[in-house]
Amino acid sequence: MLPQEQPKRIGLVGTGSVGSGWAAIYLARGFEVIACDPAPDAEIRLRAFVADTWDALQRIGLATADRVPERKLAFAANAGAVAVASDFVQENAPENLALKQQVYAEVEDAAPPTLVIGSSTGGIPPTELQAKMRHPERLIVCHPFNPPHLVPLIEIIGGVKTAPDVVDWALRFFSSLGKKPIRVDREVTAFLTNRLQFALLREAVHCVAEGIASPQAIEDAMRYGLGPRWAVMGALTTFTLAGGEGGMPHVLKIAPELQKWMDACGTPQLTDPEVQKKLIAAAEDITGGRSLPELIAWRNERLVDLLRAVGPGTEKT
Repeated sequence: MLPQEQPKRIGLVGTGSVGSGWAAIYLARGFEVIACDPAPDAEIRLRAFVADTWDALQRIGLATADRVPERKLAFAANAGAVAVASDFVQENAPENLALKQQVYAEVEDAAPPTLVIGSSTGGIPPTELQAKMRHPERLIVCHPFNPPHLVPLIEIIGGVKTAPDVVDWALRFFSSLGKKPIRVDREVTAFLTNRLQFALLREAVHCVAEGIASPQAIEDAMRYGLGPRWAVMGALTTFTLAGGEGGMPHVLKIAPELQKWMDACGTPQLTDPEVQKKLIAAAEDITGGRSLPELIAWRNERLVDLLRAVGPGTEKT
């Protein structure tokens, strides 16, 4: 069922922001990449992206070659042509179930049942993705985080028909790329990391909507209060250490009071026009007139600095 333990050529279906990030990672790690994308300028755009990000990949230790290996990147006409030439296929189509299933049908028509397909979906359950496949055991979700060429985390989620060996292989394979794969054991809406992210985002939106603090104060509370700790440890470790030498048992001695804090969190509605109006104004406030390309460049530069400082994060946390 499995591809070779260390595939040589990676197929990419879709080269938008996520697909481009994957291409950069795979090329940095020495793989051959064959891609397809229906956009007329897809190849030009992808090659430019990889060239622009190569220095960052070198600085965080993912790229060891001085220059982009241009000859290792090729384009094909469609998903079937990609599948025929690949040892592993990464699907990065838009978040549309029918479109993704169409991609899988094209792959299955062209490639043997041993070819594993990894989906970059951010929220469609793998069981739904594999529902119409002839060989659903080959499908697995490998969900990266923006910007995917820099952020180490990859969520690995199998569907009800995914072969357990495929999940195990994916964990080994993405570890070998220098990424940080985690296994999500149950299929739930938004998987794991986005659930954690949106719990915090929900409260940030609530604080904006209720005027609890200025948008910049909310940003600063997260960047300078929570962010430094979360760069080196997760929420559960942070919670444990709050109890000092007594650890979690000591923290839970005041569980009734802490429960009040949890119960006080808001439940804003993103569909509320008034909430949307306040969020748009907040975004304008905190971006300070900087363009999105400027902000993306700033974000990426800071992420590189952070990743170089905190290291690969292989310790148990």
